[in-house]
Amino acid sequence: MAETTDTIYTTVLTPQPESESSKKRSSDATSSKVEAEPEKKHGGTTMLSVWPPTQLSRDYLLNMLINILSTDSYLSKRYGTLNPEEASAVAKSIEEDAYVAGSKLVSSDGIKNLEAYTEEISYRINKCAKDRWKKKMNARCSSVSELEEA
Repeated sequence: MAETTDTIYTTVLTPQPESESSKKRSSDATSSKVEAEPEKKHGGTTMLSVWPPTQLSRDYLLNMLINILSTDSYLSKRYGTLNPEEASAVAKSIEEDAYVAGSKLVSSDGIKNLEAYTEEISYRINKCAKDRWKKKMNARCSSVSELEEA
């Protein structure tokens, strides 16, 4: 059987100098954006870190958790919903606890931190829903047993 060799062709483009008008447009566009965490230099290579998440990311996740807990979602179909105020308090607690858990790890690029953070959120939101469902079922069982005794 004949073997073939794949050849990969690449083109390297050299950056062209920017005109004054394009520099002004790009600076205007970036001035309204939130600045990202500065890149870290490590042994001559540039490293980007995904940990800690920006406050904007944490707020987005918090709102998503509130929606999951208080509106029709995959969890509410099985375990029921929380009222918005209770969902907000629970979601804030879940996110803060997960952030603390993620911050305990040491990782140069933050991947392990982010992984622990998301796993902790997943675990806690499921535990919260199941615990609430168990309380609801226990309350129903106790009210049924009270009716049977009467």
